[in-house]
Amino acid sequence: MENAREQLLLQHALELGVSDARLIDADRIRVEDALAKICKDPGCPGYGQGANCPPHVMQPVAFRRLLRDYPRAMVFKFDVPTEVLLGDGRFEVSRIVHESAANLERHALACGYAAARGLAAGSCRRIFCPEEKHCRVLEGDGGCRHPDAARPSISGLGVNFFELSRTVGWPIHKITSESNPDEVPMGLMAGMVLLTLAAPGTP
Repeated sequence: MENAREQLLLQHALELGVSDARLIDADRIRVEDALAKICKDPGCPGYGQGANCPPHVMQPVAFRRLLRDYPRAMVFKFDVPTEVLLGDGRFEVSRIVHESAANLERHALACGYAAARGLAAGSCRRIFCPEEKHCRVLEGDGGCRHPDAARPSISGLGVNFFELSRTVGWPIHKITSESNPDEVPMGLMAGMVLLTLAAPGTP
């Protein structure tokens, strides 16, 4: 039954257009405090701007505790041309990753996974609310404007996705402003959904 449930989830991910998706044991996900700190120093423009990014999102130590309640996870990726990742087009790809993670989270819940959690790539504030003056969640004057799509940032939680990608066999290159698309033509953006059949905290 469990294998059939996982296959349905993988099939749904492919129907959404992901480049690939894999089911893994959640204990293969490495969470590092130092990676989450990079959001502040040297810094990300989204730092402190939204509820799903540091310092407002769950700290790595708390995320490691949370992972104990989730035996499995589905990781997925979108292969993206490097030239897109180096430009503003990356925000549209990030939006797709967030929307896909949220969609897969809902599908997992419908399949019987209790408290499935979707995680995505990039700052939700910069993706969904770039023209807004503030995040309503942080200001305490309302709920999230995009609750059906915005999800916590994988990097903000401290997930070492480079190592995880290598573990599942996905070639991955670090894309920076110095990257040459002729030398590294493709990169990727990824998300994941944490999966459990028992309610978190159940012995």
